[in-house]
Amino acid sequence: MGALAALMLVSVACRSSDDASPGAETPTGTTGTATPVLATPDAVQVLRVNLPGEPQTLDPQRATDSVSNTILQNIYSGLLRISPDLTVEADLATEVPTVENGGISGDGLTYTFHLRDGLKWSDGSPLVAEAFVDAARRLFEPGAASYYADFYRVLAAPGPDGDANLGVRVARREGVTGEDLLAREALVGPALRVEAPDARTVVFHLNTRTPVFLQLVSLWPMYPVRQDVIDANGALWTEAGTHISNGPFRLQTWDHGQRVEIVRNEHWHGAPPTLTSVQFSMIGDAAVTFLAYRNGELDITTLGAAELVQVRDDIPLREEFIAYAQLSTVGIYFNLADPMLEDVRVRQALAGGFDRQEYAEIVREGAVLPAYGWVPPGMPGHDPEVGARYRDAVEASRKLLEDAGFPGGAGLTVTILSVDTTTSNVSTQWLQQQWERNLGITVNVANRDTATYVAERAAGKYSVVLGGWGADYPDPQNWLHLFQAGGAFNSGAYRSDAFDRLVDAAALELDNDRRIQLYMEAQRVLIDDAPFTPLYYGRRNALVKSWVKGLVPSSMEGEIPGDLYFDRVVISGRP
Repeated sequence: MGALAALMLVSVACRSSDDASPGAETPTGTTGTATPVLATPDAVQVLRVNLPGEPQTLDPQRATDSVSNTILQNIYSGLLRISPDLTVEADLATEVPTVENGGISGDGLTYTFHLRDGLKWSDGSPLVAEAFVDAARRLFEPGAASYYADFYRVLAAPGPDGDANLGVRVARREGVTGEDLLAREALVGPALRVEAPDARTVVFHLNTRTPVFLQLVSLWPMYPVRQDVIDANGALWTEAGTHISNGPFRLQTWDHGQRVEIVRNEHWHGAPPTLTSVQFSMIGDAAVTFLAYRNGELDITTLGAAELVQVRDDIPLREEFIAYAQLSTVGIYFNLADPMLEDVRVRQALAGGFDRQEYAEIVREGAVLPAYGWVPPGMPGHDPEVGARYRDAVEASRKLLEDAGFPGGAGLTVTILSVDTTTSNVSTQWLQQQWERNLGITVNVANRDTATYVAERAAGKYSVVLGGWGADYPDPQNWLHLFQAGGAFNSGAYRSDAFDRLVDAAALELDNDRRIQLYMEAQRVLIDDAPFTPLYYGRRNALVKSWVKGLVPSSMEGEIPGDLYFDRVVISGRP
């Protein structure tokens, strides 16, 4: 869900933290397996965790970052959800639609969902199908500029020429950025084909067959909303005291910049959570967060490199340590609108001008894996050989700069846009030193708070930006379509007809093996063109107190271990 905070922007949501990478095991040995609940629950059922910063928004149709989604996925429920084994399962819907059960039409263009009986909002009022129509409409609301609308263009009705995606195709030809395309659409907004024929039925009509549509339905932009609450309160509808949701928890407190508390929603359709409350602090410093955990003020914490070293030397803490894969990639985005970066040789030189192995093993103390490709290990379409040209490539990079008119790096200056957090600052300083020492170029750093970073990156106000992506859903489409020309997430103005053709073909391909192959070919084009160059693959390293039972770690979670399934957590045996 794709959006990333701390060092990253998601989008996904991405959905991973900056201190995560593949390769190890969860406490039970398998990502997605809960620690068995064997003890009697304590009288006080409060989970205390930390967010690295302020949520961007608690509006599901506007959120793009993992900090926001950590909260949203606990206070909302959708028609479907991603299960711990990364398959799609029914949530508010009675079942997952298939062709066999009549939920998907034979031509693959109509999806029908039936709601469970007795669904309610957190204030006890009935939840009806129209709330999902409102959610879809809000994604394309005039003036909204909702970046996740790009995922759902398959719901737009065909125009007079019969092409529902004409706006995107024209944008690619004209070189229009994703933000400009959204602004253009905001003048009128596309016609959407989502309907609620009755209070318990939602029907989606697609303009083209979309193999990943069920996964798209499981994401937060499709969470239902109370349009009457939005209309009555405007921008304040997401504040505590006003916000109405439908998940296992509801928003109780939001002290901006300080804390968020969510409490058990007595009207949730599922088995009531044992937890009565989840309290989120907002400590941006990894060392301070680690100290709070050691002092018993937090029940779970993620670990930066320095903290990971301390844990290795502390036997009691090692008993609380967990590590497991995250479907995330972090690296460097280049803005091709910058005249200094429009030459592919310059981007390729920068991509080969730093030592990923040194970063992973020394800077991050082995907490992450060096990355050369975009699609991470564990995701269909991962290619371990892609990006091999950037291994041990400093000499080749110097030659590329010379050929591009920057001998010895003279005359080339770049500024790295980065979010101001502990890990991000360490990473940015290291990258600055690598490029200056290896290539001789001038490197500046622009640190920003999370909100400013998100805004400037989305608007393309950068030359180089440190960031990444975590999976919104476990399919390479979620990764490759982000770089298509005219796409809302392509803020670096990358344009490649060859890349677009491959991704467009894969999006329509129903043969899964062929579809994955097309995405792998597209990734090779992308990495060679270098609008983005990878730095590392994510892995989550964390500490969990022994009294936290039932935690379900996931390779697709947000900022906190197990945050996709906090409704399953039990506190037992806390002193």
